[in-house]
Amino acid sequence: MKKNKKHGSAVKFAVIDVDETTSEPKLVELSQEEYEARVGDTGEVHPDSITVSDENLKSAGKQIVMNKVFGFDDKETVGKRQKFFKRLTTCLFILLVGGVLFYTAYNDFFSEKKTLPPQEYWANLFATRWYYILLAALSLFLCYALKAFKHSLLSYKLKGKWNVRACFSTAVLGLYYNYVTPLAVGGQPFEIYNLTKNGFSGGEASSMTLSSFILHQIAFVLLGVVSLILYASNVLKIPQNMISAIPNVISVIAGIGLALAFSVPLFVVLFSFNSRLGEKIVSFVFFLGKKLRLVKNPKETKKKTLQSLSVNANCLKKLAAQPVLFISEFLLSLAEQLALCSIAYFTLKFFGFRWHSDNEILEWLQVVQLCFILYAAISFIPTPGNSGAADLSFYLLFDTGLGLSGTDTVYGGLAFPAMVVWRLLSFYGFIIIGFIYTTAKRNRRKKSPTNETPV
Repeated sequence: MKKNKKHGSAVKFAVIDVDETTSEPKLVELSQEEYEARVGDTGEVHPDSITVSDENLKSAGKQIVMNKVFGFDDKETVGKRQKFFKRLTTCLFILLVGGVLFYTAYNDFFSEKKTLPPQEYWANLFATRWYYILLAALSLFLCYALKAFKHSLLSYKLKGKWNVRACFSTAVLGLYYNYVTPLAVGGQPFEIYNLTKNGFSGGEASSMTLSSFILHQIAFVLLGVVSLILYASNVLKIPQNMISAIPNVISVIAGIGLALAFSVPLFVVLFSFNSRLGEKIVSFVFFLGKKLRLVKNPKETKKKTLQSLSVNANCLKKLAAQPVLFISEFLLSLAEQLALCSIAYFTLKFFGFRWHSDNEILEWLQVVQLCFILYAAISFIPTPGNSGAADLSFYLLFDTGLGLSGTDTVYGGLAFPAMVVWRLLSFYGFIIIGFIYTTAKRNRRKKSPTNETPV
């Protein structure tokens, strides 16, 4: 074994693993024979092994979920080919979003079928409907509040303390990294990391984050399915010209998106009640992935997937054992989903959207229903925040609704700014707030003598 000159202690090699009973990270020390087998003739240590000393043993344990279960690594390991691919995808992403913005702006402001509203129309909007923008902004902050309260409630059950500050900062970080990563997969590791920095153990942090994520997915799928059922027979009596503006294929695509969104909770439930069946399904999926050459390292990826599902299943079991807590967390997840869709409704109302002037609750339900169908249909678009697809679909969908502004004239110049304001609040707003927060947090940490100030 090598010696650690800095600390004067023996350096050990260990494999990171998760205790299936407690969901706590653990380090399994290697024997001399196992160590030599992993090093081999090349002299390079297997990537599953890490070097630890007595001083950093605890710190290494806290990073387990981020480094292995989620595959997150904070070290720069990107090669030249990966850098080129990253730059290429960034350019394509910018071109896609720019093209969508150009098309929607041109179609809205320069279409021969539309008339731009007079100046007094805009003045009337700002004078009489300004509070709708305020309500849209409040809906954004309600998303933060509900997510933070879900974590706080779990914190109270686990530690007997609400930990409001830590849970709110976790909500800000989670939403920020969800919106800057494709398919919203980056938030959970940072939520766990932030919770561990604020005094939660690895098992507590993973349990809180994964339970919240699973219920969030289930709530989204449930509301999406209900929306599709109501839309099929038009129970909420959406105007016919709006119905005809939506292709039937959108419902099919939305169904596919909901099925994919439900796949993670489904696997977790299968693991909770029948781990062998869940493992067989995962094995079959990776078998197909290997045959179709979609998975580069099927054995390693399968192992990580099974570890993640095992941790998720343990978290769900603990939550299900407390029915009052389970129901409360689920209702908060439903409310969070409704708050996000309410941003679209209040934004549209500001720009003159009106279907039922005598029944705004019904109108809100109609817009929320269409938003869930829209979100489901674009949920598997592999761009941050489903950018491009979200902008275009929102514009095309609600351009018809803004034409029903209480006049015989179909005004142009309304759908594009409505779409921009909606994206600023429901997507870029989370990124801007998260960026400001993480920058301030980083600056405070630099000024802190220990550089470990929890936020």
